[in-house]
Amino acid sequence: MRKLVVFNSVSLDGYIADRNGDMSWAHKQDAEWNAFVAENARGEGMLLFGRITYELMAS
Repeated sequence: MRKLVVFNSVSLDGYIADRNGDMSWAHKQDAEWNAFVAENARGEGMLLFGRITYELMAS
């Protein structure tokens, strides 16, 4: 059986977006963050998204 590895981005209050739906804090664009994301994407596993995240990623 494969392992399921979870990677979540949430704020301290447990939400990813503010009350206006802003998620800009979760979209860092610096060298360290980009290297971290690239390393995670390079893994041998599959990506599993919920419906809403999938629809956001697909668009």
